[in-house]
Amino acid sequence: MKHKSEYEAMVTQAKKREAKDAKLRKRLLQRQMKQEDFVAQATRFWNEEVLPNWTSMRTSRKVRELWWQGLPPSMRGKAWKLAIGNDLSITSELYEICVMRAKERLQCSTEGAAEPDDAPSESPANREDSVELIRLDVSRTFPHLCIFQKGGPYHDLLQNMLGAYACYRPDVGYVQGMSFLAAMLLLNMDVADAFICFSNLLNRPCHRAFFRVDNTMMKAYFATYEELFEENLPKLYTHFEKLNVTADIYLIEWLYTSFSKSLPLDVACRVWDIFCRDGEEFFFRTALGVLRMYEDMLLNPDMDFIHTAQFLTKLPDDISAEQLFRNIEHIRTHVDKRRFSQVLAHHMEAADGSRDT
Repeated sequence: MKHKSEYEAMVTQAKKREAKDAKLRKRLLQRQMKQEDFVAQATRFWNEEVLPNWTSMRTSRKVRELWWQGLPPSMRGKAWKLAIGNDLSITSELYEICVMRAKERLQCSTEGAAEPDDAPSESPANREDSVELIRLDVSRTFPHLCIFQKGGPYHDLLQNMLGAYACYRPDVGYVQGMSFLAAMLLLNMDVADAFICFSNLLNRPCHRAFFRVDNTMMKAYFATYEELFEENLPKLYTHFEKLNVTADIYLIEWLYTSFSKSLPLDVACRVWDIFCRDGEEFFFRTALGVLRMYEDMLLNPDMDFIHTAQFLTKLPDDISAEQLFRNIEHIRTHVDKRRFSQVLAHHMEAADGSRDT
């Protein structure tokens, strides 16, 4: 009777667990169906109303609120392309020309041949280093996806695109970090459009300053970030000062790759969505949002300089977009009633004055 009673109790518990698991599966399924329905409705709205009327619709309150929740994956490339624009008036034909030039240079580098007569003047050593750097970086781009590595479907596309940009802008060339920006675009649009967006993106002030290593502008951006940091997270700002954790330790990589390497891919796409909407200011909000999310942990006495630097240069893999964006919402980019652009302009003037002196 005792064993029978224990067996019946076990059966009852098992049935309860099964019922609980069934309820959980049902809730998850309902949530998934609700999310899929939301994405489907959002996709129709973007495709039928927003994109065809981009100029008038993009600034509307409804669109901006929907934009904050993340662009539908199938609409992402189209929206990014419109938001980034093409101020440089680059065409797909120009891209093909640059790709051909890049392949010629790659061939010359591989065979050790002489440079074509009409090629831009550049020392062979530097050119070969740049080509080799592109080769290495392509294979190191989003390795977990296994599509940009040798033999993968996107390997040649990414390599050609980066080589084409180095030919299009020999004054900039290829800089480490560019491969992640190019890959993000290739994942969401065809290669010609990706090249156009990539070139225009790198022509924006923040990216131009860092990829061309313009020390004056970089100094102004860092000063602006520090001011926003102190305004939004004063305790953590003071703590970092004591530890001597400076922004360049972690912020440079975040900006160079536009968070595409530092955050999970789906979260990085959400960040890019709002960057395309709000501009470079949002990258600084995101950086401070990350710090706010982990503020309690970073303030822990056990987090010395080494542990803090290690954490910030290798963020956790389980960051959720919802959690990050909740923290970003609390970040203000106004300091003493001055907007981000005004704070940056002030530091630009100070940096210019310092350089002249």
